[in-house]
Amino acid sequence: MIEIAFCFDNNMVTATCVAIASLLDFNTDRMTHYRISCICPEETFDYKPQIEGIVLKRDNESRVDFYLAPKEFCGAYEVRGISVSTYLRLLLHRILPDKKKVIYADVDLLFQDTLKTVWDEEITDFFIAGVKGATNFSDTWRECMKLDYAKALEDLKGNYINAGLLLMNLDAIRRWNPDKCWVKMAGKNYYYQDQDILNITCKGKIKYLPMRFNVQAHLTNKEFMRFAEEGISSKEQCAEALTHPAVLHYTGPKPWNNRGVNRGKIWWDYVGSQKDLCCLFNKAKVPNRRTTGILGKINRHLPF
Repeated sequence: MIEIAFCFDNNMVTATCVAIASLLDFNTDRMTHYRISCICPEETFDYKPQIEGIVLKRDNESRVDFYLAPKEFCGAYEVRGISVSTYLRLLLHRILPDKKKVIYADVDLLFQDTLKTVWDEEITDFFIAGVKGATNFSDTWRECMKLDYAKALEDLKGNYINAGLLLMNLDAIRRWNPDKCWVKMAGKNYYYQDQDILNITCKGKIKYLPMRFNVQAHLTNKEFMRFAEEGISSKEQCAEALTHPAVLHYTGPKPWNNRGVNRGKIWWDYVGSQKDLCCLFNKAKVPNRRTTGILGKINRHLPF
């Protein structure tokens, strides 16, 4: 049984439904099942029956549990419309006290394959495992070096992970006990919020997962190959990620807000193929403005 956790509030319920459904629909290893933990504020518990129904329809051996979101991050720094729910992953070792490890997943993911490879990673000597992100690109990194906390980031160039999908060693994090530090840091103006916090504080204890387990959907194929061109990852890993992505991560503009985002058609084609998902959205009212690659993100002042 693979343990996986999603953290969200009422604003992201429909996106969560799509993410969870795709997790089960694209599970190519039928001997593998998921125990899904949803960490939410109390009002979001009203959606538990709906999410349970999505799970049961697809795999009656997987299960879903709801956990009340702690209040420590109520005053945490918010930016770019990202709510404080993003910080909840920092307390999963407390919220899920009986679990030794867990896969954390953002709700703007579309799964395309089983996560068994991620789950089976050996992380005894690490706090977390994740995929290197486009923040490492030289031009983006130059902008990061203008931030007032650049010194804490400077030796992460080429090794900065995107925190949209993580394998977390909860046992090791409990022994480390970074709770007070992480809660305090959440009140500071870190541009990438908890992602910055994890990269900075877990430095030296981060394992790197294959690129296919967090393919940032805003990148065109040519832009994605910059991971290889700049020595961040291998050409083989990049090619595999593009031809056989296990996880598409809709960083930046979301397909449910704009059908024209890069790789948005993949998300909408999947939603349209599922009766219990397509009814959650009014596709006709969703604009279809073409935004492709890094330029589209720059024009919207969004992070990489």
